Amino acid sequence: MLDAFLSAGGLVFQPAVLLAMALALPIGIVVGLLPGLSGITALAFLIPFTFGMDPLVGLAFLLASYAAVSQGGSITAIVLGVPGEVPNAATVIDGYPLAKQGRAGYAIGGALMASALGGLFGCVVLAVLLPVMQPVILSFASPENFFLSLAGVAFIAVLSASAPVRGLIAGALGIFLSLFGYDPVDGVPRFWMGSDYMLDGFRLVPLAMGLFAIPEILALMSSGKSIAQPGRLEPISFGQVVEGGLAVFKHLGIFFRSSAIGTVIGIMPGVGGATAPFVAYAAARQTAKNPETFGQGRIEGVIAPEASSNAKEGGALVPTLALGIPGSSSMAMLLGAFLILGLQPGPEFLKKHMDIAIALAWICALANVASSALMFLLSKALIYITRVPGHVLAPILLALVVIGTYSADNNVNDVWFIFIFGALGVAMERLNYNRPALLLGFVLGETIERNFQISMKAYGPAFVLRPISIAIIVLALAFLLWPNRRRLTLLWRRA
Repeated sequence: MLDAFLSAGGLVFQPAVLLAMALALPIGIVVGLLPGLSGITALAFLIPFTFGMDPLVGLAFLLASYAAVSQGGSITAIVLGVPGEVPNAATVIDGYPLAKQGRAGYAIGGALMASALGGLFGCVVLAVLLPVMQPVILSFASPENFFLSLAGVAFIAVLSASAPVRGLIAGALGIFLSLFGYDPVDGVPRFWMGSDYMLDGFRLVPLAMGLFAIPEILALMSSGKSIAQPGRLEPISFGQVVEGGLAVFKHLGIFFRSSAIGTVIGIMPGVGGATAPFVAYAAARQTAKNPETFGQGRIEGVIAPEASSNAKEGGALVPTLALGIPGSSSMAMLLGAFLILGLQPGPEFLKKHMDIAIALAWICALANVASSALMFLLSKALIYITRVPGHVLAPILLALVVIGTYSADNNVNDVWFIFIFGALGVAMERLNYNRPALLLGFVLGETIERNFQISMKAYGPAFVLRPISIAIIVLALAFLLWPNRRRLTLLWRRA
């Protein structure tokens, strides 16, 4: 094993590999900064450029750009209140309020440090688990994935602690919206209303952009004010960003828990990468002393989703490399790149190319640290966006949202749905319904339905009695009931 680590280190520090990473990082950051574009977009755009490359050089080029996308997306989530990609939506909840308070630099510093260290955490776990994870991954079947996703929906109530009923309603609406289009198991079209576009259901990017971007753009247009409120702007300095980075070390418990959540969810094929940041945010809020202050500008609400978001990528690489089963949609794209470059991930790949597999973990770790460092250097300039008048910034932002969403699938119908979901987002904001809860329900809806149907057909109702399923149920109930332990104890004593 030690030989594989040393050999992997030698492969990573080849000049060609380092040059490929250096070229890819700025591309990934730019893609992340453009609302609506995602890691999948970056991979799809760059894969053709890897033809003829050495396999490791080509994979380093792709992984470095992919790792950098999340860093750029967190910046737009904090500074503009618009998630660069869907997983960054959880960062908006507390990051954007911090920017409104004139503390964007503080939030950016926390996000970048959490992202870098979370990415390192996931990559270390990847390198350690690759030789031993195959039997563990194979033990998770559809019942376990069903209960894991169902637990994620249960966390919606946590995300909406001030209005749990409205949070559950929003989550249920998200699950309902995920039912449009083909049945994930039987392939029967549902609610498609005679439109070919609706055969594939609602798209995630227009939904996320509409819910989060349009309400903020309308607010900027109507007020004409800058994002940061007048009189609340702290001096913009690199020191403010460093202060935010150091805040991660003041909340190490939240960081490690969030990174572990991201890694575990990343390992589970099909659960969905967008799930991890919301679950980590819910866990941070659930265990906080004053959970009601989340959503008003808590640095913990930035650290948790950003740490889990980057940690999940290391986890997603585990089933991709060990079994040839993509851990996420982005990993499915990366799997295609493996095949183009002449490599076939799976058990045989680990036997023959363990050094390359561990080298990829090295590359992910280096890319996360390098992209965070680059964003640290750019952060001072980016903070000035919060001072731009709203009537100037809003049209530019709207154009970027439309272009980014259209570019995701090159479908003009996606643009129309930005504004449809934008109207829904405005209504939810004014009626105090939780928008992240709806997004989480939408993300998990198809996974819950698919795994439930498969579990019933394969195991019958007895699928709930599988040992790992029972363990997930017990842990989820403990997580949800723990904050109310005192109230439950009093009720028990009275009974």
